[in-house]
Amino acid sequence: MVRHMLAICLLPLVGCSRAVVAPPDDAGDKHLVAAATTVRLHLGEALTLPVTAVDANGNPASLAGATFQVGEELVAAVNDLGLVSALEPGNDTVVVKLDADSVAIQVIVEYPAGVTHPEGVVASTTPLDNRPFGVAVGESGEVLVTRLDASAVARGTLSTHLLGTSIPVGSVPTDVTVDRTGTYAYVTNQFSSNVGVIDLSTNTQVATIDVTGDPFRVKLSPDGAKLFVTGNSDSLFIVDVTSREITGRLAVGLDANGLAVDFSGTRLYVSNQSDGTVSEVDLTTNTVLRTLPVGGHPQELVLSPGGTLLFVADESGSLQMWSLRQGTKRDDIAVPGGAFAMAVSPDWRQLYISSSLGGTLYMIDWKTGATLNTVTTGGTPRRIGFAADGATAVVANEAGWVDFIE
Repeated sequence: MVRHMLAICLLPLVGCSRAVVAPPDDAGDKHLVAAATTVRLHLGEALTLPVTAVDANGNPASLAGATFQVGEELVAAVNDLGLVSALEPGNDTVVVKLDADSVAIQVIVEYPAGVTHPEGVVASTTPLDNRPFGVAVGESGEVLVTRLDASAVARGTLSTHLLGTSIPVGSVPTDVTVDRTGTYAYVTNQFSSNVGVIDLSTNTQVATIDVTGDPFRVKLSPDGAKLFVTGNSDSLFIVDVTSREITGRLAVGLDANGLAVDFSGTRLYVSNQSDGTVSEVDLTTNTVLRTLPVGGHPQELVLSPGGTLLFVADESGSLQMWSLRQGTKRDDIAVPGGAFAMAVSPDWRQLYISSSLGGTLYMIDWKTGATLNTVTTGGTPRRIGFAADGATAVVANEAGWVDFIE
């Protein structure tokens, strides 16, 4: 089971039922007391189960020796101290056992509060020439779009839907990401064989980080301390953000491309588009743990919040869903025209998938696989970014514009 220790502990509990005491049993000296049989928490949160122990006389006793076992619904994980972490929205059950007693507690994980997703309407279309491709949306609302044939990154804002600033970078910039503070952006300059560092206070590329081959993608680690870079050198490069030095290089598959990192920062997944595989990397040891034979032409990757499900955009014509616990494919959802880019709304209710050959965006319920909506963009839709609150999606279209979807 994948376990993730999260930092938030919620007490008192919301929506819990009355206390339950397991009946005494002569087989053991301790018995369990559950202050509630149902607990609720939002995605990304954790809490300690409301379970204590008493001795045969009803006096408080230690929970030492208790075991906690979670169900198999990919909803929650529990550690040896009874701390439950929300992995995926849904329902699950944790069974607590101590001596001969046991108590079952239902865990209800709800979608995160305070964020949303677009309704799926194109609010505006902003012309942008020279083949817009990569997209990044900062937490403060800045929008960055790479322009392949201009050796530049366009900059604008969510509030205006304008992209009036041009930042010169290297040759054929394919991907861009921005740090949480909005201080620096990082761009893969594919034919310059480097990653450009953009100072957003001056809108200038102030440094470059050389890599072997043609870099395709760049992604920041959850803590912002590392950059992960892929490309056609069949390697994953790990870069220290502070020193801007390469601290690790791992052999992965052919034409390493899509990147997805879990919230603990210990697992990274890399799609290898030319050999139809996904590499699972242990970032604590910088080693490849296993290779998933996904087949097809894997592009973008999205990892579920708890790190239990992996979604693979297959340009051959589908969205693949893989269980990382079993290492097997759970579902294959047809995407006419092929799945290229993919991003998840901040409220985790929708996966946005661009079909570059089909000129369409698909909004898919990642829990059920159902197609919730489609938006015909025309042209060649490429990368997708979301506003921090989820109200707007930004889609670069290689045919010469950027769509703002609300």
